[in-house]
Amino acid sequence: MTVKLFQTDMYMKEADSTVVSLEGNRLVLEGTVFAPAAGGQPCDRGTVNGIPVVDVQEENGVIVHTLDPSAAEDSEAADAALSKMSAGAVVHMVIDWNRRFDHMQNHLGEHILSGLFKKVYDLDNKGFHLGEEHATFDIDSKEITQEMLDKIEDLANQVIYDALPVTVEVLENFEAASALPLRKELKVEEDITVVTVPGVDCVACCCPHPANTSQIGVIKLIRTEKYKGMTRIHFKCGRRALMDYRQKHNVTTVLNEKYSADEFSLLDKIKIADDKNESIRKNLNRMKNTFAEIHAEKMLAEADRVVVGEMENAKIDDLKRIAKKLVEMTDLPVAISSASDLCVFLTHSGKSKLKCGKIVKEFATGAGGKGGGGDTQAQVIFNNLDLMRNFIMIVKASV
Repeated sequence: MTVKLFQTDMYMKEADSTVVSLEGNRLVLEGTVFAPAAGGQPCDRGTVNGIPVVDVQEENGVIVHTLDPSAAEDSEAADAALSKMSAGAVVHMVIDWNRRFDHMQNHLGEHILSGLFKKVYDLDNKGFHLGEEHATFDIDSKEITQEMLDKIEDLANQVIYDALPVTVEVLENFEAASALPLRKELKVEEDITVVTVPGVDCVACCCPHPANTSQIGVIKLIRTEKYKGMTRIHFKCGRRALMDYRQKHNVTTVLNEKYSADEFSLLDKIKIADDKNESIRKNLNRMKNTFAEIHAEKMLAEADRVVVGEMENAKIDDLKRIAKKLVEMTDLPVAISSASDLCVFLTHSGKSKLKCGKIVKEFATGAGGKGGGGDTQAQVIFNNLDLMRNFIMIVKASV
């Protein structure tokens, strides 16, 4: 069994320990400051004798540290240090404290939030995940209102302001732990670590937590989503919440400058701009339709067996718009092109014998064109204007 130094002193950032075994890059020590991955929380990272610790797992009471010399700034020195780690050797451990404290803040934040959802609404937390940037927990309800979220967030931050002590007890057996007002059923029978925030939460958990709720700093609920018949809640605590606010403040500042607004008038200014842009889009669409109709009538007036037309500067969407007007006017096949984009759009109403996709496949793709389609509609792009114009001639000859 590995002695869990992080349970007796969660603020211990470094310490010496004795090597029990080293198999490959898997290191076992008599005692460790490294907390393993557990309860939805990632493991600690850091170094042992300067060698990066990239993973920490608990296996039947034994904590295994995975070392990676290649991840060190001086990999040769790290390899040399690893070769000296025989059983009985004393090594020096240093954890990545910023990572650890971030985990402590967010994990305790989850305890408080889960405890409050249970206390106020009798809803249970059915899952927790603490990632590198995001933290979530799953509440067993399909309907979590904004009013509920605001209330829980206010209560959670009040718990922070109250600076409540966080107690950690290691109990020998199931009976001793069961006597406590646990929020969740126990999953282990002995050596049970229980974390308590008085009046808020009491739950078995083996991860490190701050000794006082004030060290969380702030709890912010970010958003919710539906998840397997439950509600998944995204949240951030401590420095994560600060960084989230800073990012959003920076975005808001840029938007305020763009719309000549402040945080109180920004949404109204954006709505005014959106309404104006929507009006412009509608007017532009009407103009494009009028433009397409004029060109369609002109092309149709000059048509023989095929309606053809080459636009000087047009995108494929422009060609499709004109072609749609033509199909409404005639049953002749349509072949219109763009000299700037070297694209051709073929279509007809369905009453022509021209197989649009087939002719593209037979005469365009083999000549450097890229495209395809079905019987009544196809499009192709060329890399050469002459090839495009030759293809139009082939289409006219095929009808």
